[in-house]
Amino acid sequence: MLTKAIALISLVIATYAAWTALPADAEIKRLQGETQRLDLALKRADADLKNLESNRKVTMELYQEVKKVIEKKDKDPREEDAVRVLVESLAEDPFRWKLLGVIAVGAKDPSVKVSAAATSKFYQEDAEAHPAVQSLPSGRNVGSGAGSYNVDFFYCEKKQSTSEPIARSALALKTTLDTGRWRIRSLPESINQQPGYSIQTNVIRFTPPEERPVADALAKALSAKGIKVQFQEISYPTPNYVSVFICE
Repeated sequence: MLTKAIALISLVIATYAAWTALPADAEIKRLQGETQRLDLALKRADADLKNLESNRKVTMELYQEVKKVIEKKDKDPREEDAVRVLVESLAEDPFRWKLLGVIAVGAKDPSVKVSAAATSKFYQEDAEAHPAVQSLPSGRNVGSGAGSYNVDFFYCEKKQSTSEPIARSALALKTTLDTGRWRIRSLPESINQQPGYSIQTNVIRFTPPEERPVADALAKALSAKGIKVQFQEISYPTPNYVSVFICE
């Protein structure tokens, strides 16, 4: 009998101890989870910092290379074009379009000057189209369907004689209900040859799913003017912005 009583008391004590330990155990697990989240955040911040430092280093090296080529007395067009391509491929805005602007002014070869000026303008306008901080109301399917969205109509430089008039005619679709900024822009051939472009037909590029209704509405409006377009989904965010490429 005594043994049974002792066993029962032990069971009660163990149960009570386990019950009182539950809040502490939950708190420990919560703290462990919070610690893991903080650790991941610190690792991401460290990676971002290293990436920023790396980008700054690349930018400075490109600046020195541009300076060296531009200051040469006997300039080689091949060197000028090579450094232009390097800046386009490796630099980040706003340094990219600024360095390209320097090349456009300082290069000796006329074709390099023209290419650098065109791509400098393209990247500068692109940076203005996608500001780092943008807080605009969502677009609505009113008017042409763009609502408050900004729309850029690009025409392919390689087919400028046919694509530019079509792109300009698309501006007529804008109504007073379309409150965003609409622009005509050139797509330089040197840009179109880069990965991510290679556009050979008429395309609307947008970020799904929020921009799909705007893309659909614009495609319908363009179709009514006899302009057929294809859709191309992109994975990077472009808040309140849709681009239309005319390459026919």
